[in-house]
Amino acid sequence: MSDLSIDYVRCLKKFGEPVRGTRLSENSLLIYKNKLPSTFLAFEENYGLGKWLQAYFQLAEPTQFKSVINIIFEGDKQILPEKTHAIGFSAFGKILAWNQSYGAVQIDTLYQRVTCSDLFKPKPNVDEDINLGVVMANVDSPSYDPPDQDGKPMFKRALKMHGELEFGQIYAPKLHPALGGAITVENLRPADALVAMTIAAQAGAFTLYDTTKPNVPAVRHIGE
Repeated sequence: MSDLSIDYVRCLKKFGEPVRGTRLSENSLLIYKNKLPSTFLAFEENYGLGKWLQAYFQLAEPTQFKSVINIIFEGDKQILPEKTHAIGFSAFGKILAWNQSYGAVQIDTLYQRVTCSDLFKPKPNVDEDINLGVVMANVDSPSYDPPDQDGKPMFKRALKMHGELEFGQIYAPKLHPALGGAITVENLRPADALVAMTIAAQAGAFTLYDTTKPNVPAVRHIGE
């Protein structure tokens, strides 16, 4: 633990080691050596992938979810898919990705929303290792527990109703909201994350929101 940056030490103290996961492949370590912050790769190499907080958040293999990133950001002139890499996701399929130009990107596959604060208000002279480390130490944030259609957080109820997710699963809608499904705990079920996210990515356009403004306005559709 002493060889890790302070933010990843904080992650281990808050969340423990990732559980029931796998090791990051040697191929991925080589592919992402100059695409993801070095301290993050060092953490992944030492502690691997897996679940935190009863699968409230999971660390992902970037190559596995590259197809989803490509679908969502196809044709976008700012958040380029080839520079955007999934590194984890919430119990409801909110992907945490790292963009080589803009830093942390959050992709809500349930509500089809994308946020990237540094796209609108860049933080000057902030080291990318520190930037991602701070983001990783806050994956227990309430922002990863989306509201249902009545505005109530869903994680605790989904956990009670459907049980704890296996590594590589999310609580996915039986019918995605973009296709007419309800955003309720009852409309969810444990599903393979890659399959469910692919369906969500293909269900309709995603919208970019500006979280640097108090009213968090919608800015544009992704791909425009």
